[in-house]
Amino acid sequence: MNKLLIYFFIVFNFFSCTSKNSNNAGVSGDNSISKVEIKSKIGKNIDRYLSGMEALGFSGAIVVSEDDEVLLYKGYGLADRETRRPYTSNTIQTCGSITKQFTAAAILLLESRGKLSVNDTITKYFSEVPEDKRNITIHQLLTHSSGLPGGIGPDDEPIGKQDYLDRAMKAPLQFSPGTEYGYSNTGYSLLAMIVEKVSGQTYEAFLREELLLPAGLTETGYVLPKWNREQMAIGYRKGERWGEVYQRGWIEDGPNWHLRGNGGMHTTVGDMYKWLKTVQGRSVLSKEVAKRWTTGYVTESNGYSKYGYGWVVYEHSRWGKIITHSGSNRIFEANFVWVPEKDFFFYIQGNTSMFPAANVGSSSNIIDAAFDSTFVMPPLVQIPDSANPETARQRAGTYYLDGGKLELIADDTRLLAKLTGQSVFDLMFNHSEEQKSRFTELNNRIRIAMDKLQKGQKDALSVMIGNGDDPVEFTEPFLRRINQIGNLDSMHVIGTFANKPGSRFHDAGPWTTFVYAEFANWNQYWNLIWNEDGTYKENRSGPWPTFVLIPIGKGRYQGVRLGHPWNMKEIQYENNCLIIETQHACTVK
Repeated sequence: MNKLLIYFFIVFNFFSCTSKNSNNAGVSGDNSISKVEIKSKIGKNIDRYLSGMEALGFSGAIVVSEDDEVLLYKGYGLADRETRRPYTSNTIQTCGSITKQFTAAAILLLESRGKLSVNDTITKYFSEVPEDKRNITIHQLLTHSSGLPGGIGPDDEPIGKQDYLDRAMKAPLQFSPGTEYGYSNTGYSLLAMIVEKVSGQTYEAFLREELLLPAGLTETGYVLPKWNREQMAIGYRKGERWGEVYQRGWIEDGPNWHLRGNGGMHTTVGDMYKWLKTVQGRSVLSKEVAKRWTTGYVTESNGYSKYGYGWVVYEHSRWGKIITHSGSNRIFEANFVWVPEKDFFFYIQGNTSMFPAANVGSSSNIIDAAFDSTFVMPPLVQIPDSANPETARQRAGTYYLDGGKLELIADDTRLLAKLTGQSVFDLMFNHSEEQKSRFTELNNRIRIAMDKLQKGQKDALSVMIGNGDDPVEFTEPFLRRINQIGNLDSMHVIGTFANKPGSRFHDAGPWTTFVYAEFANWNQYWNLIWNEDGTYKENRSGPWPTFVLIPIGKGRYQGVRLGHPWNMKEIQYENNCLIIETQHACTVK
């Protein structure tokens, strides 16, 4: 596909109408075209999914391709909520740790030119390396098997190269080099220093001249691209304006060394589509080098995926090999996914912590939306033009309902409602009388177990398990976690709900009890799954049960459960109360 020429057409179909703020340009960067054709059933399916997520609060952009054809290239939501500037396919934001694949590509390019070897130890490039780090190789830095710590300071600390290097060399190792896996931003910052030493250029200058511009990426970098700052996305954390990564704690020639080489690179979805050819070995890097780049070498902590040179590689039971990497600072997020066997690719990025792009755009969600006819789409809810962020801010707060509550957090024009209490669960999830009785009994048993657990009793879960099960064995993982975190303050049984088909825990068991463990400096969300016979099965991680309240008219909201199966509940706001069916949840108990 000629990167300088992509034909666009306005598409008059249901899917293109769901994003009225789109003013996307083509992959070539032509700003004159207002909409992009959504090609094929695959493109329409993914657009349908993201349009639903946009109504719930996602904002960002995506590019999707198959067999060298762009199927979807579009922005959703707002890049700047205060000015109401839409997020388009030309919007620029950080790609986070996806930066690592650029660093790894630079190392392999230098190796292909005979300038270094991935088997070199770091003593060849740094003087005064302590004894415990003298055997660290470039390969180990690339694969997170060096033992160096994950980080040695905050992203916004304006630290220079020498100070960073001194601190890294003094930092204790997590493990002996080459013996384990431990994700390390520190290692990739050292790789960026090696690129500078070997090339005689700054890290960004080498990338731009030798990799990015030859691959057609004109909008990717730290400071060298001459961006229009009005194209940059603003980040939002928990519904509040956070700002930009750009120049936050940066030094004179770019990001400080906590970010350089491992994160902070800015880009567009169009540039990342062009980068795909390099990943495939059809551009700056040869196929042989690209294959080494995207091979998994060291098994990650999850036990199944492997880390390559700036890539995560794993085998999917349905789709085959997945080559991917995500990036996040928990506000801005991005995800790069390539499925070689289907020649299917997408890159997604977004600017809100409420609906992170790496989650909304996970490989399972996007690929399933594209190819799986049984995938459950989120509902499409139209937000009226009259919806106002100020109204949402005024209505945020805690609303009490008969032993439970809904905590409302403003997210632009929407409200996110965290549910607490069995009475609220029963109402919002439409539990039957039989379910209400059963869930009350399960909650009572878990409260007894949690009280014992807080006291440190080794058989705390005895009231939850079957007669033939060992309560000490079931309790031990919880006690171990509590001891690891330390300073447990309290434990709260939030409520129990049914795991309906399509929901997060449906395949694990019929019911889930959500427990909030509160520590002095941390918290834990426990989803305790039950067996059909009412005995405890397992604990799963997962989010707080939440509904998104989407404005649909004056004082009216469509409540949508955040996640499959997308339960819906219409809610009326009136006189500082939420009216749900016949019940009133008000700001005063």
